[in-house]
Amino acid sequence: MSEVQKITNKKEFEQFFMVHHHEVLSYALKFVKSKDVASDIVQEAFIKLWENKKHILATVSLKAYLFKMVYNLSLNYLAQLKNHAQHHASIHTELLEMEMDYYKEEKSLLQEERITSLRKMLKELPKGCYEVIDLSRLQGFKNKEIAEKLAVPVRTIETRIYRCISKLKYLFEKSV
Repeated sequence: MSEVQKITNKKEFEQFFMVHHHEVLSYALKFVKSKDVASDIVQEAFIKLWENKKHILATVSLKAYLFKMVYNLSLNYLAQLKNHAQHHASIHTELLEMEMDYYKEEKSLLQEERITSLRKMLKELPKGCYEVIDLSRLQGFKNKEIAEKLAVPVRTIETRIYRCISKLKYLFEKSV
């Protein structure tokens, strides 16, 4: 067979197929990295070649024409794959955002319940405990700052915080 040829019958097509199938399959595999996908692309290219055999100019190399079809089909497949991946990524991102919004609302409700419960427990503490916990844990003061503010030693603040937290743990366990 010469490089520039015409396929006029089934026998010529079969012979062309047998000669070039493996080479074209290897070529497609370089692009798509999947033997099944490459095989589908090559099959589609040969079908198009057979369907368009009457329209292909006699001056065109069938082998070059076939390789160009495989190249274009491979690029189309990769572009489609990329579009699907982008679509799935955007859906995934959207679902994550929806989930985050849902759990953010749920978390804020839980936090609100916990804060309400904690405030109720704090009110059950003796006055000195409430004040130390409020300054330490809720307002974020350091022990030294609290000691200066209340005019007591730092060690006293540490002891009060420990006792208050122990009392809170007890109250929490009792409520659960």
